[in-house]
Amino acid sequence: MAESISIDCEPCIVLSVIPYNDGRRVVRVLGETLGTVALWVTEGRGKNRRVGKWHPGAILELRGVSRKGSEGLVRFKEARRTHIPVTMFHDARKSAVAFFLCELVGNLFPEEIAHPEVYAVFCGALKRIEKEEKVGWIHAEFMGQLIALMGLTPAPSPMTGADVLDLQSGEWKHAMGTVRDHLPPPVSHWFMALTSDSPRGFTASISQRKELIKGQLQYLGHQLGGLREIKSYEVLEQVFV
Repeated sequence: MAESISIDCEPCIVLSVIPYNDGRRVVRVLGETLGTVALWVTEGRGKNRRVGKWHPGAILELRGVSRKGSEGLVRFKEARRTHIPVTMFHDARKSAVAFFLCELVGNLFPEEIAHPEVYAVFCGALKRIEKEEKVGWIHAEFMGQLIALMGLTPAPSPMTGADVLDLQSGEWKHAMGTVRDHLPPPVSHWFMALTSDSPRGFTASISQRKELIKGQLQYLGHQLGGLREIKSYEVLEQVFV
């Protein structure tokens, strides 16, 4: 049986929204202290209908959060925006990056396990999407931070010239094996650079960036024993062609 919940205030980020019936929705969010949970959202009717704040990437503050142990969905008394995106809705690239990040986080973390450090990085990435004009690297940088936060960063190569990263084992090799499961230099070097706290100090072509991002996704999948398909990834690639 699920544990009861009673929290006065919980910052959260909307991950996905599923319409249910009769003006209601099931909304999955990443809470700062709750982790990933499902909310029962009543939209209201007529002039009282409120749906604008319930979209992937919305940063909210929930008040009066509760759940009885016998209930599956979390309920709340009030939801307030703490960050209002504007450009995200008018720029296909920004929308694509935001949706990708939300789907990625939703697929990576199990229900009701708090990751406050991930929440902070996720919140920062969404605010960057809104504020910055060029967003083509935000998702790659975010995944690099996630890999580091989850303790999955490969150890530095112990051998001179061994700079091919095996995405399955996280080990370094002198030569490529199966192309699908290996990252060659310089992409492997960039993979490591994005797991550090230093600002990105390299430039790459569109094809190299794509190779890097696919490598990050493959690496996460291998290290976590599988990762569900990120459906929004294809849209993401389309808008950055």
